[in-house]
Amino acid sequence: MRNLNDLWTDSAARFAGRTAVIFEDEAHSYARIDSGIRAFAAGLRARFGVRPGDRVALLMPNCLHSILCYWGAIRAGAVAVPINVRLKPEEVQFILQDAAPAVAVAHVSIYPWAREALARLAARIPVIGIGFEEKGVTPVAAVLATPDSTDPAPAGPEDVAAIIYTSGTTGRPKGAMITHGNVLFNIAATKAGHGFRPDDVHLLVVPLFHVTGLNTIMPTAFSQGAALVVAARAAPSDILPLIERHRATTFFAVPTTMILLAQARGIERHDLSSLRLVAYSGAPMPVRAIQRLRELLPSVRLHNFFGLTETTSVTTVLPDEQALARPESVGRAVPGLELKVVDDAGSALPPGQVGELLVKGPSVVKGYYNRPKATAEAIVGGWLRTGDTAFIDAEGYVFLQGRTKEMILVAGENVYPVEVENVLSRHPAVAEAAAIGVPHPVLGEVVKAVVVLHPGAEADALALKRWCAARLASYKVPQSIEFRDALPRNPSGKVVKRELSESVREGAETQRGERGGAEELRGR
Repeated sequence: MRNLNDLWTDSAARFAGRTAVIFEDEAHSYARIDSGIRAFAAGLRARFGVRPGDRVALLMPNCLHSILCYWGAIRAGAVAVPINVRLKPEEVQFILQDAAPAVAVAHVSIYPWAREALARLAARIPVIGIGFEEKGVTPVAAVLATPDSTDPAPAGPEDVAAIIYTSGTTGRPKGAMITHGNVLFNIAATKAGHGFRPDDVHLLVVPLFHVTGLNTIMPTAFSQGAALVVAARAAPSDILPLIERHRATTFFAVPTTMILLAQARGIERHDLSSLRLVAYSGAPMPVRAIQRLRELLPSVRLHNFFGLTETTSVTTVLPDEQALARPESVGRAVPGLELKVVDDAGSALPPGQVGELLVKGPSVVKGYYNRPKATAEAIVGGWLRTGDTAFIDAEGYVFLQGRTKEMILVAGENVYPVEVENVLSRHPAVAEAAAIGVPHPVLGEVVKAVVVLHPGAEADALALKRWCAARLASYKVPQSIEFRDALPRNPSGKVVKRELSESVREGAETQRGERGGAEELRGR
């Protein structure tokens, strides 16, 4: 197969009568989904003049239409641009300006803030509405009523299928260009690394605006004629009934979801015997949570895996047999990918030595949209610089050690400190700010900000949090704010984040010691 249209067309023909998607307890066959995809593609062409290479922005949570619109855009030869529904209007505005889509598709649950972002643009973008009607917005039903009269647009492996925006080191997102070939390789990597089967029923908990859902679970399931149960929410109270009701066999989630699942009350009352594979990625998983999942799901295989938007998704997999034996590892490279660890000069390091992790192979994306300089810096000689520090042991297992780019991981979502710092620095009372990640028992990390105010200026933590909340996605908003007279700097004037992080850890240790002493006295 040369492209995703080949994949879908083949599956729709071979598995026409099978269930492809279950959403809100309604089953949709491959034939029915195919009909919707064809109609949406025809509507994009006939009503909006979408041509191969045009971008189609998708602003929607996981739902039936998120699947129809994505594959419909692909069939029309367009480039899908799924946008994180947790972003704020200012963030969405930048992505829309950068991607310059020919049309945007907006869900009713997202549209209030999507409308604000669209209104700020210099050029008007046509909008297709899902679940609402508004003057100037084309209802999705009208688009889906377009007669299908065209073949899928031709595309080669090097053509871009989707652009997914990642947090940027400059404070602005960068659009990773994911090709048809990238996704086709990732499907093969998923089958090899996770062992997906044609008889699986996959519970889709992770969002389709991230690569795990978009490039791993959904296309691999469809390539095998498997069923996809689409969950609108990732809370245990939603997940557990869906597994039981639809006899789901797999689901992937970030460790935060897994930790909450392990802590959920009454989990034993649900019949989860259909599950055979549970995978987690995006942040470290506490050993205690792994052990608890082992107790709750003794016959289920637990996989850890690692991937980036820039590597399409699956890069390494830690199989079930190593889940507790090597809990600090993210596994070994999937077949077809090369990994190496290099020093600051770019020289390969021997096993066990820490340096920057590099990845090479068919899953490395084409580059960043409209960012030739950033592309040249990130991909050197075919090797992607991940920005993660790691070591690889003698058996090929990868152990992540940190992030050279100071990225903060909040429940699997990437937050670059500069994003938060830029927003805080725009507050009239703030002279400068630094953002760091601090440990959290469930979310992995949360954002903490250290702020210096202008002389004579006043602002409290709550006011600054509200300022950020109006301009940043909720997971990027600092959970705590500390005020200082100055930030620690090195001789060249750069803020030393390490000193901030160390002082936070020392403060936390002191507080724990004080609490422990008080509890000991009370015990006496």
